[in-house]
Amino acid sequence: MRRLTAKHLLSRVRHFTDRMATAYDEEDIQTKIEQMDRVMKEIDQFDRSIGPGLSLGRLVSWPQGDGKAHYFVTGIDRDLVKLAWLPWWDCWQSSVVMDGQALRSAVERAVRAKDRGRTIFGRQTVTPTNPPNEN
Repeated sequence: MRRLTAKHLLSRVRHFTDRMATAYDEEDIQTKIEQMDRVMKEIDQFDRSIGPGLSLGRLVSWPQGDGKAHYFVTGIDRDLVKLAWLPWWDCWQSSVVMDGQALRSAVERAVRAKDRGRTIFGRQTVTPTNPPNEN
């Protein structure tokens, strides 16, 4: 598989943040839901294509309020990681991120948790089953 360049990864990040902002501004709620869900599915595929571990383009998130605050990794230094905010539903922002940066250890932890969740749950869909009727 061809390794993506930093320029390409960051251009995709910009593309996704622009599309999500456009979807967020949509007046019709049903259209907004469909567009935001479609973009988030594309982002998930993009994130998976990058592979596990901390790297440019990864989507990281932290719980915030009744949802999550989402960010793309746009730069990695020894102690800090630069992040680009992704507008999503309630537009939560995390207190972990200050001035578009977070401690590298916090971002690595979020990425590890996401990667482990994918390892454990994969892409399997859980279908609830009804208990047998005992008549």
